[in-house]
Amino acid sequence: MSSTIVEYKDLIAFHPGQYIGELIEDYNVTQKEFAEKLGVSSKTISQLVKGEESISNEIAQKLEKFTNISMKAWLNLQNAYDVKMAKFLE
Repeated sequence: MSSTIVEYKDLIAFHPGQYIGELIEDYNVTQKEFAEKLGVSSKTISQLVKGEESISNEIAQKLEKFTNISMKAWLNLQNAYDVKMAKFLE
């Protein structure tokens, strides 16, 4: 079972897909519409929102163009999530 928010001991990790889900709500569009505007498949957006897929450089670049949130910020969110998830496995 995947989740965009993972808690373990005193750590909480937010998958960047959590923020994408919030943006979709803020823009008042469907995941399909968001995917079309971003130029990716609906499946990709669904997997991101569910925390089942990581944000790649390509997706981060597309998100930057569409949301005006820098590519670096998206990749930093993914990296922070990955680092915390690695700590969960220690």
